[in-house]
Amino acid sequence: MNILTRKELSIVSHVITRAQSEIQQQAGIDVVLVPRYSNKRVEDDVRQLFESMCECWNVQLSWVSDKSRANDRPIMRKLLWMAGKKRFPQISYCVLANLTGATDHAGVIKGIRSGYDWLRVQDDKFLKYYGPVRSYLMELEEEQVLSAH
Repeated sequence: MNILTRKELSIVSHVITRAQSEIQQQAGIDVVLVPRYSNKRVEDDVRQLFESMCECWNVQLSWVSDKSRANDRPIMRKLLWMAGKKRFPQISYCVLANLTGATDHAGVIKGIRSGYDWLRVQDDKFLKYYGPVRSYLMELEEEQVLSAH
């Protein structure tokens, strides 16, 4: 997968900070520059991640993306979004929504938050789907444990 490294993200952040300062000094205008990652490869990588996770549940991404709430599809979508945003922080919530048949980014944000909550309380139903994809979320689990202390 083509993930931007922490070093690359750090370089982008440094360049943006420097550019903001230069604009302020030369033009007298305070600006906030925000990077927009429109790399099609990243979207393809997230789709590949989602498809791999779906294989762990013996389902297809298209099945999970069905708007139905039956058969615990919402739990699977939450796990996909959590892993997608964790591994690809630059990906937009809208792209995560589009890859999973969701209608808008607000649902993705809410889903990720509730997924963290279910993981934190160790909900049995949530853990049933978390278990097979745990390796995709190990960094996430370690952070949750650290933040709880």
